[in-house]
This record gives sequence, structure tokens and C-alpha cells, in this order.
Amino acid sequence: MDTRTNILKTALELYNSQGVNAITSRHIAAKMGISPGNLHYHFRQTDEIISTLYESLATDFDRLMSELESVSPATLDTLRDFSIRSLELAYKYRFIFLHFVEITLRIPSIRKDYYALTRRRTTEFFTIFRQLKADGVFRDDLPESIWEALVTQIFIVGDFWLSNNELTGRLRGGNAIKHYSKIIAGMFYPYLTPAAQLRITE
Repeated sequence: MDTRTNILKTALELYNSQGVNAITSRHIAAKMGISPGNLHYHFRQTDEIISTLYESLATDFDRLMSELESVSPATLDTLRDFSIRSLELAYKYRFIFLHFVEITLRIPSIRKDYYALTRRRTTEFFTIFRQLKADGVFRDDLPESIWEALVTQIFIVGDFWLSNNELTGRLRGGNAIKHYSKIIAGMFYPYLTPAAQLRITE
């Protein structure tokens, strides 16, 4: 593993376990057994590390969305798999979600990118909804405003379920993924066709 990749891997581990405020470039360098100067050769400041990790998260999620859009016909299992993989990805980069407001205030470029990303994601979700309706997974008798509300719900749950977990159940790893995947399944339930509702309760 090259030094730059190892810096990102180590930083992610430390940020996830101790948060962004407690960790400096010196902590990351010490954990790796390299000098701060060596670290700063690759990243001038810790905000560059955080930005790079955020970009990795966004790229990984772009890949998930592309895979979901390419599935035809879409099934309830497709939706379940996407939900679980989304939760796993968020958990991998959980420090970003647990400190997201603070990070966006600290690094305005992330705030700007997130705003643009949510607009793009909204369009992508509507494309996916249309596919799920065409394939008999989602209902086709609901007004557009209801689907707009669902997109907002997806953003709220997707971006802040980790904060909820940290303040309540404090579940870890697979247990957290399993619990919140059930929460998401319940959120989707009213939008499913009767046949899909029967499957989700099996």
C-alpha cells in the first residue's frame, strides 16, 4: 500500500473512532510511524484528507446509484440490496455523517458539492422510482408530491441515521446495518404495491 493510500486508511480509522476534532495530522503520522513532514508532502493539511475521504464516499455512492439504475427488471430484492449497501457505505465513512454539519462549515467546498449532489440524486431517485413503478414494486397511484417527500425522507434517514444510532441504540457494525435496514424497509412500505408489501412482511 502506497503512503498516500495508507494515510487515508489510517485517517479514516482514527476519525471514525475519535472524531475529527480530536485527530490532527500528527496523530495520523504517529499512528503510521512516519514524520508529520512526510504526511504533509501528500496532504498539506488535514482538511485535504477529509475532503479526499468525502470524495471517495461520493464516488462509491455514485457507483451504487449507477448499478441500481442499470438493474432491469427492478425487484424488491434490488431495493433491499441497495438499502443495505448504502448503510454499509455510510457506516464505513461514519465520521463524515456524525460530524457532517461541522465539516461543511469547516470546509465550504463540501457544503457546495453536497448541495449539487442532492439535486443530482433527486433526479436519479425519480428515475429509479419510475423503474420500480413500471416493474410493479412501487405504486403508480400516488401524486408527485408524495414521491418528492419520499426523496427528502431518504436524504434525512440516509444522512442522519448514524447520529440517531449514536444517541440511542449505539449498535455497531452488522447489528446497526440490520436494525436500520428494517427501519428503511418500514419507510418504503406505504409506497409498495400490495404484492410487494406481502413480500416485505414475509
